[in-house]
Amino acid sequence: NNLFINNRIKIVKHFRTHSKKDITKNLANVPWRFAETRFANFAENNQSTFTIIVPRHTSSARIYLPIGIVEKNIVIADSAIGIYNAPLWLFGILESRMHMQWIKTLSGRLGNGYRYSNILVYNTFPVPELSSRRKNEIEQIVLDILDIREEESGTLAELYGSPLAEKNPKPMNPRLLKAHQELDEVVDRAYKPNGFRDDNERLALLLDMYSKKVKENESTN
Repeated sequence: NNLFINNRIKIVKHFRTHSKKDITKNLANVPWRFAETRFANFAENNQSTFTIIVPRHTSSARIYLPIGIVEKNIVIADSAIGIYNAPLWLFGILESRMHMQWIKTLSGRLGNGYRYSNILVYNTFPVPELSSRRKNEIEQIVLDILDIREEESGTLAELYGSPLAEKNPKPMNPRLLKAHQELDEVVDRAYKPNGFRDDNERLALLLDMYSKKVKENESTN
């Protein structure tokens, strides 16, 4: 491990030394240090002990977006988006079928998969006012989902499978699927007390909520 770290530091030092940017060249003196530590500003003020991590790219063959939770001081690579100081119930909202409809509609594409955007998808996603009781209900199921992930063997890719694939579909872990379906029911009722008939109804409500929010902002500006 020490040899690997030393070699990595040497590579960084060489890269920075031969950079055309003076700022980068100066950082060659401290090759073990990150050039940008903007995440630390969020982590330092984070009241939670964790950070929600959202993959930028995910397969369209999955039913749900396999997001995760890491310790708040973990540096998240560019392949994912970090949501610092986020409540646990937000994890549940992002793992819901409601959120997946928004992803399918607004996200970019990379091959056959979805390219998640914090600007186009996350920042525009309508979330209703949630009571404390509803938040607690969502968080309890989230904890069940996290427990199941730990108890069942396999990576997230294996647990979530590719049940929507046209060729060689792989099923989602049944325990995990059941927990997600329970979460969907709770989140659906948060948006509409009597639930939805299908995904078209889900999307129609989200678009209506978004439209109303845009009009509210326009009227106040």
